[in-house]
Amino acid sequence: MILAIDSSAGTAVAVADQGGTCVARAQTEDRRSHAEAIGPLISQALEQAGADPSDITAVVMGVGPGPFTGLRVGMAAAQSFAWVRSTPVWPVRSHDAAALNLTGEVAVVSDARRGEWAMTRYRPHPDGAVGVAVGPTRLLATAELDASETHVEGARIIWLESVDPAALAVAALALHARGEQLLPARPIYLREPDVTMPQ
Repeated sequence: MILAIDSSAGTAVAVADQGGTCVARAQTEDRRSHAEAIGPLISQALEQAGADPSDITAVVMGVGPGPFTGLRVGMAAAQSFAWVRSTPVWPVRSHDAAALNLTGEVAVVSDARRGEWAMTRYRPHPDGAVGVAVGPTRLLATAELDASETHVEGARIIWLESVDPAALAVAALALHARGEQLLPARPIYLREPDVTMPQ
């Protein structure tokens, strides 16, 4: 079984079987209580799935884009769980959860706060599972893109308000199956840190 964890928006956990079918899901849309929510949500998802931690064979970890604190909580939980169980971690872009079964080019857009959107463009892949990212995830000012728009730069917009961890597991399985190199286990912040150490 696969455990998928994402905290790029709210905090979300899913357990899926080896084919990507969701067995259990637990999540909260609260964007301020990641640390308090993550442990109980993992326990809840495992209990709903009737699974023991030893049943987990891989941990899918959403790496953003997202805010600094939220991402670190989910990623730390995923890496800790995998380390204790000696299971592999599959880091994937959180936007991948919305880029499944594409029929044309899309732009997945999420709220990056501070008057900006985070955008990843995708084109379809022949296997029909998860699209191929076209370039890196980048920031757009809200002045450049209104929330009522349906297309940007010729691509259909998918507005992503929350990440479905079960869909993230499907994306990770598809990327793994086609032999694509997964992302580094580093959060996608997109911004320079607010505080820097003096040189």
